Order: sequence, then structure tokens, then C-alpha cells
Amino acid sequence: MKQCLLVGCGAEIGANLLLLNTPEVDQFTISTVITNPPPLDKHYPHLTAIHGIVAKLALAQPAALERLTVVSPTRLCIDQRPVDFIFANPAERQLMLPGRFDLAIIATAKADILPDSPVAKAIGELAAVVVGVAEADSANSIYGCLAGLEAPQLPSLDNQVIERGLYCLGSCQTNGMHASLRVVLEALAMKARSARAVLSIQTDIVHPDTPNGVLGTRSFEGRMQDARNNLRPSFSQIVQSRRKVLPWADLLNTVSLRAAVQAPGYQINRFVVADQGLLSKQDIIAASTAVNRRHPAVVAGTDVPLGSRAFSASARCATLLLDDAHLLLQRPAHLARQGLTEIILQGYVSNTLGYSALVLRTLQAIASGQPLPVFAGV
Repeated sequence: MKQCLLVGCGAEIGANLLLLNTPEVDQFTISTVITNPPPLDKHYPHLTAIHGIVAKLALAQPAALERLTVVSPTRLCIDQRPVDFIFANPAERQLMLPGRFDLAIIATAKADILPDSPVAKAIGELAAVVVGVAEADSANSIYGCLAGLEAPQLPSLDNQVIERGLYCLGSCQTNGMHASLRVVLEALAMKARSARAVLSIQTDIVHPDTPNGVLGTRSFEGRMQDARNNLRPSFSQIVQSRRKVLPWADLLNTVSLRAAVQAPGYQINRFVVADQGLLSKQDIIAASTAVNRRHPAVVAGTDVPLGSRAFSASARCATLLLDDAHLLLQRPAHLARQGLTEIILQGYVSNTLGYSALVLRTLQAIASGQPLPVFAGV
């Protein structure tokens, strides 16, 4: 069984990675976690940092509490699976760890994924393959939603068996956009067309607040403003992936609003494609079904327009609304005379549970020696 090191146990990504990891399926076990200790409280002197971890996991998935057993101040069992915790700064180069690891996940801050960051350097000495759960221009990327594609369909990828190195897996919103892109590429392939038929993508996002959201305004940036009754203009990392995945296309993030709601959030993607008017709604629906059948952690479609809470426990990156009111294909005159179609896909993007499930599926492929699409850093 391959051993995986988790760096950072936040309330959403790190916690869900621990709870979703099923070693007999994933072919690796998250056996050790390095994270800063959760704060203690003088009113509860019998509780230690490990109980702070229990709180994070129990609130990430409310049904998880009965799965958790505190064994010692540095060990927790999840379904009888032991996980050791090292409460320390992950940038320290002299961490006391039991040997090397096959895999490591950096789930701390975006800056820690940069190849020359202290954290990346320290963890690179401990694990053969290191992945970061965010976007980093200078690092090579593995985008799990695009797994299984070949170069003729997406010329920018290079399928590789991953044996060592540092890779970024992209942000939750990047992967949400890629889930829709994957459906569009599947539909284009039905018409003998490749990703080069995608000329532009415009993305609008309603992003659930992360644990960094605040009550009371600290400053002017969206994450620093009061989250209550306050839609905040923000920004996304998705444009960063364009130069790696679709360097020939225009990619624009027009709207990114932060809202005080729980995951999943909402995303609208408008694709302009050169299909000569061949694509239909049924092609998009068939493509979504085909991708879901092969990659259930990537995308699913529904024709029932329920609210986000209905999909909050879905362990997939994106759920697309494929009814007639939400799946739209448009050919206004200025596009039709050029043989172009605008495809509007919208649905829910899970930046917590679903994103974590996709990360684990990507690591499962690495652990089992399956080739994955690598996109060169820029």
C-alpha cells in the first residue's frame, strides 16, 4: 500500500481528503498529516489539538463524528484507519518523519505550491510525487477532469505515467470549468472535431465562502469584507489555466461573486465553438452521460432544476443542469454566418467535497501507474 503525506488539514479540502480516502479503492492511504495546531481553549483543558482536528472533520461531514476515535494527542482513527498528526510548520526542513512517502498533497496556501517555495522544497525531500490543490503558473499541471483524452483531441496535453515531481491540480473553479469543457470536447469528438474548435470561453461564478470568510470587515478585498448579506466582487484562478490547456482560445472570467452560502457554488460557461452548426442539445446531453459513465467524479447531468443543497453531498466536481431552460445553444446571425455556435452550460461546482473526490481519483491514477494528462508550466 502506497503511503501519502497530507500537508495542511483545513476545514474543507484537507478534512474531506481524510474522510474520503478509502485505501483499498484508492491504492494509497493518507497515513500522516503535517499541519499547524488548531487553537486551544482554557475552558476545555482536557481537549488538545487533536480534538480541534476532530471538530474540523465532524463539521466538514456532519455524519463523520461517529467514524472518529482519538487514540492519542497525535493519532486519530478514521474507521479504524490510523492517521498520525505532526503539529508543526510544514516549511521546516528538519521535520521528524518516519521515512519517505510515495505521494504528498500540499493543501495549505497557493504560494506553497510554487516550486521554489519553502514548503514545496521541504515536502519534495519527503515524497516522490507532490501535488498541490490550487493553481500555479510555473508548475506543471495535472487536470483530473481532462483525464482519458488523447493528444489528437486536445493537442496541449502530454499523457504521462507520473513517477516523481511537483504538479498543481488546479483550483476548484478551474476544474469546474474543465468539467464543462470535457463535455463540450466529448460532443465535438462526436462530430470529428478537436479542442481547436473551441474559440472562446466566458465564465461566471458564484463562489461559496471559504473558511477564510469573515464576520465584520477587515479590509477592501472580497475575502476580507463582512460575508453577511454582502455579495462581494472577487476573482478566480481559472484564467491561469488557459495558457496551458487552450492557448489558442480566449478565456474570460466576467463575474466572480463571493456569497455566504455553503458549497456547491454555481458556474456558467459560455463556449463559442466552430461546429458548422452540427451540434445539438441532445449531443451535449449524450456527451455528459458518456463522460459520467467513465469518470463519475468529474461530471453528471440532471434535468431537475433543484437548488444547490440537493447536490451538497455529491462527490463530483460538477453537476450540470441539462433541462431546456438551462442548457442553451445559440446561433445568432453574427455567429451562424461563420459556422459558430455558442454553448451555454451551467450548474453546480463543488469546491469542497466534489473537488476533494476528484483529487483522490487523480492520486489513485498516479498510485496505480495510469497515464494522466500533463500540461506544461508557463
